[in-house]
Amino acid sequence: MAVAKNDYYTATVEDYTHEGMGVVKIDNYPIFIGNVLKGEEIEFKVLKTNQRFGFGKSMKVITPSENRIEPPCPYYYACGGCQIQPLSYPEQQAFKKGAVDQSINRMGKLDRETKDVMAMENPFNYRNKSQIPVQFKDGKVEMGFYQPRSHNIVDIEFCLIQKEIHNQLMVFIKEQFNKEHVSVYDEAMHKGLIRHVIIRSNHDDSEVQVAFITNGKKNIFKNIINEVTKAFPMVTSIVQNVNDKKTNVIFGDETITLYGEDYITDTLLGKQFRIKARSFYQVNHAQTEKLYQKAIDLADLKGDETIIDTYCGIGTIGLCASDKAKKIIGIEVVGSAVEDAKENARLNGVDNAEYHLGKSEEVMKKLVKQGVRPDVVFVDPPRKGCHPEFLEALAEVAPKKIIYVSCNPSTLQRDLKYLKTQGYDISPVTPVDMFPQTNHIESVVGLERMEFK
Repeated sequence: MAVAKNDYYTATVEDYTHEGMGVVKIDNYPIFIGNVLKGEEIEFKVLKTNQRFGFGKSMKVITPSENRIEPPCPYYYACGGCQIQPLSYPEQQAFKKGAVDQSINRMGKLDRETKDVMAMENPFNYRNKSQIPVQFKDGKVEMGFYQPRSHNIVDIEFCLIQKEIHNQLMVFIKEQFNKEHVSVYDEAMHKGLIRHVIIRSNHDDSEVQVAFITNGKKNIFKNIINEVTKAFPMVTSIVQNVNDKKTNVIFGDETITLYGEDYITDTLLGKQFRIKARSFYQVNHAQTEKLYQKAIDLADLKGDETIIDTYCGIGTIGLCASDKAKKIIGIEVVGSAVEDAKENARLNGVDNAEYHLGKSEEVMKKLVKQGVRPDVVFVDPPRKGCHPEFLEALAEVAPKKIIYVSCNPSTLQRDLKYLKTQGYDISPVTPVDMFPQTNHIESVVGLERMEFK
């Protein structure tokens, strides 16, 4: 029986995709459906099909799961920021553990234990960075988040996963924009000034940064800055980032400090970090401390090790481990991040860390030629995982241990499979819930060269 668009069926949800959609099967043909839970009997409509799978929309939940909850956010079904709010928090953890396990064991056939997810006590109001697009509609400024797969903004008053101070600032800044009749960027016309507002805060909200992303350098913010800093004395940094390109990329190359410093300072595992508007810094403070502590525990440092920290950003994970190692060598491809990492080492009085600009695979090989013998390599790549050249270089450098922090289970299993062929034994994988209410999942895993076991 061929499944066709606009057909209606009744079926039971068998599993989740790695994106948190439910999987139902009609004559072994998989159909992916959002906002349904494993075990539920549903009536659904087929929206789209191809040869291998289809997409559908739930029309009615006939038998709801005991793990189903009413999404706590009133914007949930309109906004694309969260994907799994109908799942109770224990069910979200079960889905995330399952997604990692499926990747590591069913796809990767690595036969490794997946530990329980390191969960949050309160899985809301955790985001310390908010990127809020701005639009002008029906005579007023709107701020919020994009609808799924569109550039239409859902105008919101609060977001349940961003910190409360961000919600208050977002509403306040929107009021100021309307009061001042500011010029708002129009994507289609490539005209107008304000594109995005970025809000960042440290763990206790004692320092908050606001960044205005603008199409051009015009500074119309004097009154707004006065009002914001009067109402929110914890705002210690206001910057303007200029992005006059026709692009979906948020940040431009130039950042101008309008008020206070160009950074805020946060503490992670007892170390201080200066965070600028464009710095990469994990968005969930409590879970980052758990993740980094787990990574350092897996390295099982004795104090005499040389650590290479690849994709090191502003130096966070390496500096957190610096007290327990002889030497930290950070490598990063973004020049400003290397300067920030050096500054963060100075800020913490860390004198056993050095930083190199360049691609990790090239710098690592060069260091080995110069006689560097790393005992441990930390790897924390972007979603696309490690570049094949990087993995080859890693195998050539042959550290005793590799600690791999991943934000994508499918590229993680691909990279682990390769490293296994190069003589590395893989520890159990620990998922960390860095992004509750969303389908994203972080994991950490240790690898050790067989001959050292």
